[in-house]
Amino acid sequence: MKASTLIAIAAVNGFLATGLGALASHVLGLNDRGAELFSQASDFHFVHTLALFVCAWILHTWQNNGDAGRWASRAAIFFMIGLFCFCGSLYWLGMMGPGSLGAYHWITPIGGLAFMAGWLTLAWAGVKARQN
Repeated sequence: MKASTLIAIAAVNGFLATGLGALASHVLGLNDRGAELFSQASDFHFVHTLALFVCAWILHTWQNNGDAGRWASRAAIFFMIGLFCFCGSLYWLGMMGPGSLGAYHWITPIGGLAFMAGWLTLAWAGVKARQN
Protein backbone atom coordinates (compact mmCIF):
# COMPACT_ATOMS: atom_id res chain seq x y z
CA MET A 1 0.00 0.00 0.00
CA LYS A 2 1.28 3.48 -0.78
CA ALA A 3 1.63 6.09 1.94
CA SER A 4 -0.45 8.57 -0.07
CA THR A 5 -3.32 6.06 -0.30
CA LEU A 6 -3.16 5.42 3.40
CA ILE A 7 -3.18 9.16 4.17
CA ALA A 8 -6.34 9.52 2.08
CA ILE A 9 -7.98 6.56 3.88
CA ALA A 10 -7.03 8.00 7.27
CA ALA A 11 -8.35 11.45 6.33
CA VAL A 12 -11.68 9.98 5.20
CA ASN A 13 -11.90 8.11 8.50
CA GLY A 14 -11.24 11.33 10.41
CA PHE A 15 -14.04 12.96 8.44
CA LEU A 16 -16.39 10.05 9.16
CA ALA A 17 -15.58 9.99 12.88
CA THR A 18 -16.25 13.72 13.12
CA GLY A 19 -19.43 13.55 11.06
CA LEU A 20 -20.84 10.54 12.90
CA GLY A 21 -20.08 12.16 16.25
CA ALA A 22 -21.90 15.32 15.16
CA LEU A 23 -24.79 13.27 13.80
CA ALA A 24 -25.18 11.50 17.14
CA SER A 25 -25.00 14.73 19.11
CA HIS A 26 -27.27 16.90 17.01
CA VAL A 27 -29.58 14.76 14.89
CA LEU A 28 -30.21 11.21 16.04
CA GLY A 29 -31.65 11.79 19.50
CA LEU A 30 -30.23 8.55 20.89
CA ASN A 31 -31.18 7.15 24.28
CA ASP A 32 -28.50 7.04 26.98
CA ARG A 33 -27.19 3.58 26.02
CA GLY A 34 -27.18 4.44 22.32
CA ALA A 35 -25.29 7.67 22.98
CA GLU A 36 -22.78 5.76 25.11
CA LEU A 37 -22.17 3.20 22.35
CA PHE A 38 -21.86 5.91 19.73
CA SER A 39 -19.40 7.81 21.93
CA GLN A 40 -17.27 4.69 22.44
CA ALA A 41 -17.30 3.99 18.70
CA SER A 42 -16.30 7.57 17.95
CA ASP A 43 -13.44 7.48 20.48
CA PHE A 44 -12.05 4.27 19.00
CA HIS A 45 -12.60 5.62 15.50
CA PHE A 46 -10.51 8.74 16.20
CA VAL A 47 -7.70 6.86 17.96
CA HIS A 48 -7.35 4.33 15.18
CA THR A 49 -7.59 7.04 12.52
CA LEU A 50 -4.45 8.47 14.13
CA ALA A 51 -2.93 4.99 14.06
CA LEU A 52 -3.54 4.91 10.30
CA PHE A 53 -1.66 8.21 9.99
CA VAL A 54 1.22 6.68 11.96
CA CYS A 55 1.28 3.74 9.55
CA ALA A 56 1.36 6.18 6.62
CA TRP A 57 4.22 8.09 8.25
CA ILE A 58 6.17 4.86 8.71
CA LEU A 59 5.55 3.88 5.09
CA HIS A 60 6.76 7.27 3.92
CA THR A 61 9.71 7.60 6.30
CA TRP A 62 10.96 4.04 6.03
CA GLN A 63 10.20 3.50 2.35
CA ASN A 64 13.73 2.17 1.81
CA ASN A 65 13.24 -0.37 4.58
CA GLY A 66 11.00 -2.92 2.89
CA ASP A 67 10.32 -5.02 5.99
CA ALA A 68 9.18 -2.12 8.18
CA GLY A 69 6.99 -0.73 5.41
CA ARG A 70 5.37 -4.09 4.75
CA TRP A 71 4.59 -4.58 8.43
CA ALA A 72 3.22 -1.04 8.76
CA SER A 73 0.99 -1.72 5.76
CA ARG A 74 -0.26 -4.92 7.40
CA ALA A 75 -0.94 -3.03 10.61
CA ALA A 76 -3.01 -0.52 8.65
CA ILE A 77 -5.10 -3.34 7.20
CA PHE A 78 -5.78 -4.69 10.69
CA PHE A 79 -6.76 -1.18 11.83
CA MET A 80 -9.15 -0.81 8.89
CA ILE A 81 -10.76 -4.17 9.67
CA GLY A 82 -11.13 -3.05 13.29
CA LEU A 83 -12.66 0.25 12.23
CA PHE A 84 -15.24 -1.49 10.10
CA CYS A 85 -16.06 -4.35 12.48
CA PHE A 86 -15.67 -2.80 15.93
CA CYS A 87 -16.64 0.82 15.36
CA GLY A 88 -19.18 -0.02 12.69
CA SER A 89 -20.95 -2.51 14.92
CA LEU A 90 -21.01 -0.07 17.86
CA TYR A 91 -22.43 2.67 15.63
CA TRP A 92 -25.07 0.18 14.47
CA LEU A 93 -25.92 -0.91 18.01
CA GLY A 94 -26.10 2.71 19.13
CA MET A 95 -28.67 3.51 16.45
CA MET A 96 -30.60 0.24 16.27
CA GLY A 97 -30.39 -1.00 19.86
CA PRO A 98 -29.02 -4.03 21.71
CA GLY A 99 -29.48 -7.32 19.93
CA SER A 100 -29.87 -5.68 16.53
CA LEU A 101 -26.78 -7.43 15.16
CA GLY A 102 -28.57 -10.75 15.51
CA ALA A 103 -26.42 -13.59 14.23
CA TYR A 104 -23.59 -11.12 13.55
CA HIS A 105 -23.00 -10.34 17.25
CA TRP A 106 -19.48 -11.79 16.87
CA ILE A 107 -18.36 -8.91 14.62
CA THR A 108 -17.62 -6.54 17.53
CA PRO A 109 -15.02 -8.77 19.25
CA ILE A 110 -13.47 -9.63 15.86
CA GLY A 111 -12.96 -5.89 15.36
CA GLY A 112 -11.39 -5.57 18.80
CA LEU A 113 -9.02 -8.42 18.03
CA ALA A 114 -8.14 -6.76 14.72
CA PHE A 115 -7.24 -3.55 16.60
CA MET A 116 -5.02 -5.53 18.95
CA ALA A 117 -3.38 -7.33 16.03
CA GLY A 118 -2.80 -3.96 14.37
CA TRP A 119 -0.97 -2.61 17.40
CA LEU A 120 1.21 -5.72 17.68
CA THR A 121 1.95 -5.61 13.96
CA LEU A 122 2.84 -1.92 14.21
CA ALA A 123 5.22 -2.76 17.06
CA TRP A 124 6.82 -5.41 14.85
CA ALA A 125 7.25 -2.80 12.12
CA GLY A 126 9.25 -0.77 14.64
CA VAL A 127 11.41 -3.80 15.47
CA LYS A 128 12.06 -4.44 11.78
CA ALA A 129 12.98 -0.80 11.21
CA ARG A 130 15.44 -0.88 14.06
CA GLN A 131 17.12 -4.01 12.67
CA ASN A 132 18.05 -2.24 9.43
